Amino acid sequence: MKIRELNKRLEEIWRWSSEFNLELASPDMQQVRSQNSRKTSPVGEIDIVGSEIEQHTQRLVKLLIKDDRRRNILVFAIVGAGGIGKTTLAKRIYNDRTIEGFPVKKWVCVSQDFDDINLLKDIYGGTKDDLAGDQSRSSLEPKVESSLGGKKLFLVLDDVWTAKVWCDLLCNTLKSCAAGSRILVTTRNEQIAKQMMAVNTHHVNKLSLEDGWLLLCKKVALTGEEGEIQHLKDIGMEIVKKCDGLPLAIKAVAGVLCTKERTRRAWSGVLESTAWSTSGLPEEVKGALYLSYEDLPRHLKQCFIYCSLFPEDYTLRMDYITQLWIAEGFVKAEGSSTMEETAKEYYRELIMRNLLQPYDQYVCQMHDLLHCLARYLARDESSVVSKVHEVGSSNGPMKLRRVFVSNVHEVGTNGPMTEIADALAKKDALRTLMWNMRLMSEIQMDLFFHKLSRLRVLDMSYSEIQRLPDSLGNLMHLRYLNISYTKVSVIPETIGNLRNLQFLDISYCGSLSRLPNSIVNLHNLRSLDLNGTEVARMPVGLGRLQNLHTLRGFTLQRKRSEGCCTVEELRYLSCLIDLSILRLECISSNSEARAADLRNKSKLSILELNCTYAIQPSEEEMRRIEEVFEELHPPPSLEELWIEYYFGREFPKWMLETSSSASILFPNLRKLVVHGCRYYEQLPPCGLLPNLEYLEIWNADAVIDVGPEFLVGASSTSSGGSRAAVDTSKYAFPRLKFLLFYRMPNWQEWHWDNGTQAMPCLKYLGLFNCPKLMFLPEGLLLHATSLTKLEIWNADSLTTIENLLSLTTLEVNGCLKLEKVSDLPALTTLTVRHCPKLKVVENLQSLKRMTLLDYEMKSLPSYLLKRVQRGTKKMKRVQKTHLEKLEIQCSRELIRKICQRASPEWPTIQDIQEVHVYSKDRSVHVLYNKSPFNFSTNFNDTTSSSSSEMPSSSSSTAL
Repeated sequence: MKIRELNKRLEEIWRWSSEFNLELASPDMQQVRSQNSRKTSPVGEIDIVGSEIEQHTQRLVKLLIKDDRRRNILVFAIVGAGGIGKTTLAKRIYNDRTIEGFPVKKWVCVSQDFDDINLLKDIYGGTKDDLAGDQSRSSLEPKVESSLGGKKLFLVLDDVWTAKVWCDLLCNTLKSCAAGSRILVTTRNEQIAKQMMAVNTHHVNKLSLEDGWLLLCKKVALTGEEGEIQHLKDIGMEIVKKCDGLPLAIKAVAGVLCTKERTRRAWSGVLESTAWSTSGLPEEVKGALYLSYEDLPRHLKQCFIYCSLFPEDYTLRMDYITQLWIAEGFVKAEGSSTMEETAKEYYRELIMRNLLQPYDQYVCQMHDLLHCLARYLARDESSVVSKVHEVGSSNGPMKLRRVFVSNVHEVGTNGPMTEIADALAKKDALRTLMWNMRLMSEIQMDLFFHKLSRLRVLDMSYSEIQRLPDSLGNLMHLRYLNISYTKVSVIPETIGNLRNLQFLDISYCGSLSRLPNSIVNLHNLRSLDLNGTEVARMPVGLGRLQNLHTLRGFTLQRKRSEGCCTVEELRYLSCLIDLSILRLECISSNSEARAADLRNKSKLSILELNCTYAIQPSEEEMRRIEEVFEELHPPPSLEELWIEYYFGREFPKWMLETSSSASILFPNLRKLVVHGCRYYEQLPPCGLLPNLEYLEIWNADAVIDVGPEFLVGASSTSSGGSRAAVDTSKYAFPRLKFLLFYRMPNWQEWHWDNGTQAMPCLKYLGLFNCPKLMFLPEGLLLHATSLTKLEIWNADSLTTIENLLSLTTLEVNGCLKLEKVSDLPALTTLTVRHCPKLKVVENLQSLKRMTLLDYEMKSLPSYLLKRVQRGTKKMKRVQKTHLEKLEIQCSRELIRKICQRASPEWPTIQDIQEVHVYSKDRSVHVLYNKSPFNFSTNFNDTTSSSSSEMPSSSSSTAL
């Protein structure tokens, strides 16, 4: 399989794994995980009630894919009031598998203050690096047109406020897209849809009273026990009436009710609140939305309003926004909790109250109506600035305190960015400045650092800056500094003056090779992120930063020099919660490693232990790294552990513990990633970890056999070189949900017998690039009774997949010897890609959806055809009549056959409710629907049979 295709699938696994509140630890993914940006693609399922939305989704999908040649590109519109669910419906359509027939899919949030240059960059079909120097429409439009020309495009323009975005900007630019391209627009104004010449306009209606009550129940009864609040239905219905059928309003009030007792008195208090009728507010945020804000405690009100600092549709990472709240002084730790823990509780409560919308477990957005409310409440204290006049005057009653510089495109040395910088330099009350992804000269920075002495937060990430001036040291009140992803190569020694600094993010500054010595004077520093830098020398005295909770990218040096920090200084950092150490091969002795005293760091939750990639170790170096790791014993508090590029032949004893004390050593460990450890031959006994939920094994080149010691460990070693004896009384992996094996090139056998109980909670199993693995173990079939999703890629020696009774989703890809898939009674979704020897697919009684992909396929596989040809009740082949949808990607020769009624393929096709067939590049398609009957194709072959031999359709058939 192509690496690009595999990486894309791994990204999908990562999104799927967020269900467990965990992250996939691919190094390539870690490099981009901190970026905050406008949301350009919708994922995740939102709260849906009512049966109509699925009907509307399917109706609109069918209209969008229907062959219509009036113009190459047609506009469809979804119209409705703010907060009514337009974007929800558009997301359902965008994520529908049928829309995958469009080779190019784009989702762009437009919003009221959209910027044409950024919009063009979002739609561009190439890499964003190609556009780095383009800051004008005249240079961007031809590039966008060229990148999408001849391609079939599906583009969602979400939240459109003016038809100019289409009529004046995109209509001409996208005219060269291939026939069948579609634009889907969401807007509050039907006139905009008409001005954009929409060929179909769908109106989203308000929820009925009963559906509104169901949504309220769903959001209030978070445990799923809606019956707990049925006795409050009469009051709840009155509350729903006040929400006027708007889902956003209902969810906002549900967020208030979640915090109240489930009594008539408490709910009546919400119903009768004066906040429903507060005057002086913008019309669209009156009532339920303002009530949800007014019910917040003071500290959450500050955090909510702070989110208005960012542009509409901005995505915010939890770690990022919570650090900003701490830096602004909004967070007060209570009891034994740290400020970081408390801030994350604030974040989770705002999500629970439906005032922030989770994008996944780590990222959120604010709905545009709630953003409007927060902006109104912030008034002139916060501003998103793209033009100099938006900086405002200093004569008003409120002073500008927070600024996000957005959508400014500098041309020349005296352009708008320079004007904005000059205007902001006069705002001496400014506390927060977000200048990320923008140009800033050293002269401008010097001016800022002299004038804006009250700054608490300064974010210049992704900016085109190369060095920081000495005047940085003037920012005595600064608590948060972010210069990540910049070209900064030198940080001045004056940074040591910033005695209040709490958060310093210099990650992925690829030109930075050393830290200033004065950094050890930042005694209030809580987080230092050095990941992705070239810093190889840590200054001596780092151990004095005793408030550090997060230290990422702590890099060791082989050749010691004066003033160089060693791993021993970690001994003094007793508050560490998150720690990553790089180049561990540089530790010269086990006594040096022991001095780090990791075992006694009682708060440590996340630990990454890294050696350098691609080392070719000697036997002596292998022995020494084993001794070093032995002394890096983590504490019992550990929740997540990464081990990367370890080159010992055996793991440290603290990973190999097989007695009952194993659960005592790491009682809290939930996630374990072992990556690139190429020399060990036997996996550690991970099954004894009582709370492990997530396990990844990557690039284990030397592993040939995975035995029961992986599950429950070896209780004794038998003689004669036979397998170690196993204690079968233990219940292995009692909480494991996610298991991934990736690139195990020599793994041949997985032994797990029926007598070893294990993995009762396993939901996902992924086997990627394990070419010698011959079979799935019997124990997996018998004991993994919660397994619902199995993905196997490039298992070239695997011949059979069968008897997984709970499995609902199976994807096999590039399994060249796979012959049989059978006895999967719960399976609803099957995807088969490039498995040329697969001949038997049987006893899949629940199968509803099947995808077949083989670009060389010239006829339908025998397991589909045999049932039609033989038609006997005793056959156990694919229950074709149960299939609701079949999708095929194949050769044009097979497409030609499917288009002919006389072909052997047609009897198979005609009994399936919905069939989509595509060529390799998806430019040619066949779309068939059984009831109501519809058959359409853009296949055109002068050598094919006449159109009279095509299946007829009650609607027009395009040939």
